[in-house]
Amino acid sequence: MILTKLLVSIITPSFNQGMFIEDTILSVKDQTYKNIEHIVIDGGSTDNTLDILKKNTSSILWISEPDQGQTNAINKGIKLSRGEIIAYLNSDDLYLPDTIRIVTDFFIAHPEIDMIYGNIEHIDKEGRFIQSVRPGKIILENYLTGEVYLPQPSVFFRKRIVKKIGYFDESLHLAMDMDYWTTIMLNFPSEYLQVTLAKARIYPEAKSSSQHIKYIEEKKYILDKVFSNESLLISRFGSIERVREVKKKAYSFVYFFGGMEYLRDRQIIPAFEYLINGIKLFPMHLLDSYLYWSIFVAIVGKTIANKVKIVLPNKIRIRKW
Repeated sequence: MILTKLLVSIITPSFNQGMFIEDTILSVKDQTYKNIEHIVIDGGSTDNTLDILKKNTSSILWISEPDQGQTNAINKGIKLSRGEIIAYLNSDDLYLPDTIRIVTDFFIAHPEIDMIYGNIEHIDKEGRFIQSVRPGKIILENYLTGEVYLPQPSVFFRKRIVKKIGYFDESLHLAMDMDYWTTIMLNFPSEYLQVTLAKARIYPEAKSSSQHIKYIEEKKYILDKVFSNESLLISRFGSIERVREVKKKAYSFVYFFGGMEYLRDRQIIPAFEYLINGIKLFPMHLLDSYLYWSIFVAIVGKTIANKVKIVLPNKIRIRKW
């Protein structure tokens, strides 16, 4: 009886994703838990998206109009939402059938927790399995450095915190989720669920794959914002000395691995600038095999490098930031 009273709002930002969006809608519609409102905010698609939205009007609330991008669409959806629990699911990603039931059960059993996240499966454009990602209990320090990945489609949070921290930062177009999750983790209790909650498509045309270079400046912007609040950070890390240690490590990783992205993209000048800044802050980066792999990619090109990577033994596979 209690479960049916907890409304969950799922926001799906959309633009020209007609080949995927019906699967996304059905993954919400077919949930074993039914007290859900699914809000699709479309940016004025010109493909077959509108036909699919009209076809599914009975199970979704949708609008289609020009907007300022994905982050703006997410905020529109949150403002329209009525649920106590909020999540956003991109128009090419999917939930597993029991996801919302698992989420609501947990939130009801743990009223003190404001955000939860779980495991995720990466799938390709055709929906074929690529890999499972299990982030585990995230340590804030490691999240700030980019050493761990918080799978966005697996994240759910209570709407009550929106009143305290506001909406997603619309100046960010790629790392807005990292910014919002960081703010939540700094201010509210969160928890990891050891269960797979979603599937995320990974393919070259996806925004997260095709615009990886742009993530770098956005991540630096997030760090600038986070480390401007020393009093909050001291309360989390215990002392100003510890805050400075975490800050140094976080910026060193952003600079160094940002330099790797520029290098693999053959943008030599910004690559050199970022690498120098990262190595100055943390000289041990010079021992990272990823540096030499990225130099190799810059020399031979991504096509040849990817062919080489496929035949590398697992024990010497190059990790990806």
